[in-house]
Amino acid sequence: MFNSFQIKEPQQIALLKRLKLEFVYIDPERSDVSEADASSQPTANEDAIAQAQNALAEAKKARIERLKAYRRGLKTTSQKYRDNLARTRSLSSKVRARPEEGVRAATEMVQGIMEELMTSDGLELHLMSEGEHKDAIHHHGLNVTVLALMLAKRLGLTEMEMEIVGLGALFHDFGKLRLPGGLASRLPKTQAELSAYKSHPNLATQLIDGDNGLPWQAVAIIRQHHEFLDGTGYPEGMKGEHIDPLAQLVTVVNEYDNLVHHPDPRKRRTPNIALGWMYKHRQEQLNRLYLQQFIKMMGVYPPGSIVQLDNGQYGIVMSINEQNLLSPNVMLYDPAIPVQEAAVLSLGDEGLKVTRCVPPDALSKSAYEYLSPRERINYFIQGKKS
Repeated sequence: MFNSFQIKEPQQIALLKRLKLEFVYIDPERSDVSEADASSQPTANEDAIAQAQNALAEAKKARIERLKAYRRGLKTTSQKYRDNLARTRSLSSKVRARPEEGVRAATEMVQGIMEELMTSDGLELHLMSEGEHKDAIHHHGLNVTVLALMLAKRLGLTEMEMEIVGLGALFHDFGKLRLPGGLASRLPKTQAELSAYKSHPNLATQLIDGDNGLPWQAVAIIRQHHEFLDGTGYPEGMKGEHIDPLAQLVTVVNEYDNLVHHPDPRKRRTPNIALGWMYKHRQEQLNRLYLQQFIKMMGVYPPGSIVQLDNGQYGIVMSINEQNLLSPNVMLYDPAIPVQEAAVLSLGDEGLKVTRCVPPDALSKSAYEYLSPRERINYFIQGKKS
C-alpha cells in the first residue's frame, strides 16, 4: 500500500502495464481528471516510458540511501544512549559513597550532552528501543535531562544555566532510591505511604546537604520539581515566584514523562495525548511559557506516537527533526516486509502526511506486534551537521 501515487503522465500507465501486476487500486476522488478525460490522453512513447522507469529507479535508490543513513544515525545515537544510561546508573553508588566524585561525573555527562546540543546545526530526537519499568528511575532521569536541556536551549538560557538544569534534572529523583517497600515504582496504597512518597524530593541528602560542588539552583530543582505555581504541589506547597525558575522548567518536562509512564496503566497517556492534557489541565500549575515552548518543541507527533497516514497505512513515529516537525520519520506497518527490515520514511521526502494519531490498542493484533508500541518511551538526541 505504500506504493501509492498520483498518475500525472501517460507513460506512468504504460509502465504499470509492463509490470504485469494482477491488480491496482484506484481512488477517483483523489484524481485531478475524470475518467472521460483520461481516455482522451495521448499514448506514451518508448522514450517517455524509459524516462519514467529511470525516474522510479532513481527515487527507489534515493529512498534506500536515506534509510541506510537513518539507520547509521540511529545506531550511533542508540550507543550514546546506552553509554549515558550506564553512567546514570553508576551515579547512584558514586553519590552515596563519594558525593563530590558523583557530582563531577554527572557534570561531565551533562556537558557531553550539551556539546551535542550546542555544536549542531539541527537536532533529531530519536525514540530508543531500550527500557524496562524495573529500571524506571534511571531511564526517567535521563529522559528528563535530555528534554530539559533541549527546552533550555530553545528558551535561550546560558550555558551555565543549562548545566544547572541538566544536573538538577539528572539527580531530581535520586531521593526515590531511599523510599521503602518499592514505593519508587508503584502507587502508594495508604496515607502513610503517600506521605513517605511525597517526601522523596528531600531524601537525596547526599546531594542537597553539605558542600559537594552541586550548584544551589540544582539543589532547588531537586527539592522543588513537584511544586506547582498554584501551591498544590509538594513537599512544601510553594507558590509562584517562590519556586526557582529553573525548577519550573524541569517540572514541565517531569510532568510530561510521568504522564507517559504513569505507574497505573489505565492513566498512562500516549505522547501526543499527554501534551494535550498538560495544555488543558496544567496551565495554572506550570510555567505557561515553558509549557508552550515544550509543546512546540515536541511537535504534534512526538516520537512514540502511533499514527495513520493519508495513504491509509499505520506507523510509529521514530524521530522528529526540530526544523521540520510536521514531517517525522515513521516506521511503517507492512506485513509484506520483515519487521527487522521495516521501512522508516521521512514523510516530507515521500510526500505523505499524518492524518491522525491513534491509541496503540486501536491497532490490529498483527500491526501491534509489528510496530511494538513502547511501554517505556525513551529519547536521545542526534546532532545534525550542515
